[in-house]
Amino acid sequence: MKARPGIVTVITRRNPLVRWSDRLEAALMLGAVLLALLAIPFAAAAGSAAYADGRERAAEQAVDRQATTAVLLADAPPVHVRLDGVPLEEKAEVAARWTGPGGLIREGVVTVDTGMVTGNEVRIWLDARGHPVDAPVTDTDALSQGIGVGTGLWLGWLTVVATVFLACRAALGRSRAAEWAREWQRMA
Repeated sequence: MKARPGIVTVITRRNPLVRWSDRLEAALMLGAVLLALLAIPFAAAAGSAAYADGRERAAEQAVDRQATTAVLLADAPPVHVRLDGVPLEEKAEVAARWTGPGGLIREGVVTVDTGMVTGNEVRIWLDARGHPVDAPVTDTDALSQGIGVGTGLWLGWLTVVATVFLACRAALGRSRAAEWAREWQRMA
């Protein structure tokens, strides 16, 4: 049994059994694959730029933020448990006391895991003024962001290309079906 002809063969060879729509569909498939492959360097460049931006932000935050220990002044709400017995990882805002830059003792609200009680110590991050802030971005966070941006852009482009290809293929299929119907009516 002879193998099916490849895409390039369908496009280039003159075979009376191959319709114009078959040639167009093969050309569209080839174009879609080429567009998907050509998008890889652009997506990689965007991911690399996002990674570099994240590393720069991580370096800035590492300089501007410092870690300290805060002591809770109140109990956090209790831990909620799912129906299957697994505790939910939730956060709550609780009053706490910490030593800020320059040895100044401050009080304020910090975000902690639920279930913590008065007197527990938690690690918090402070900005230059001594106010609680989120932990600084790490190089791992920057890497994840870069990979996510690059992959997301490429998959988004791939979705657009595949959608256009499938829409064209469906239109060609309808055209072929109408052509078959006309041929059958002419034969009858």
